Amino acid sequence: MAQQLKIKVSEKAEGVVEKDIQNNVFNRRELTLKIFHIGTGTPSRKEIISALSAVYGAKEDLIVVKSVETIYGGGISLVRVNIYKNKEDLEKVEPKHLIGRDTGQKVKKGGKNAAKQG
Repeated sequence: MAQQLKIKVSEKAEGVVEKDIQNNVFNRRELTLKIFHIGTGTPSRKEIISALSAVYGAKEDLIVVKSVETIYGGGISLVRVNIYKNKEDLEKVEPKHLIGRDTGQKVKKGGKNAAKQG
C-alpha cells in the first residue's frame, strides 16, 4: 500500500489524503481527506484551503471544498476537495454558491427575494 500524504491543518488538527485522483476531463485534482481533530472543533474551510495550498502549491482561489462531514463526537472529518489548474475551468464547473462559500462571500442561490435585490 502506498504511503499516505499527511497534512497539518492547524495546531490541533492534521489529516491524511485518502484519495488523490487527477481528473483530466475537468482539469482538476480531486482529493478525499480524513482530518483528525480530537478534542477540538471541526477545522474551518479557510484552514483546510490554506493547508492544501501550502502542500500542493496551488493558489487558494483555485481550491474548492466540496463538503466537510464530521462524525458526531468522534473528532474525525471526511473532506472532499477539488483543486483546479485555472480559474476558467473552476467557474465552468463549480456552483457559484460553493465558490463564494470558500472565499467568505455571501451568494444568493435564488428564490423569491433574489429578484427584488438591486
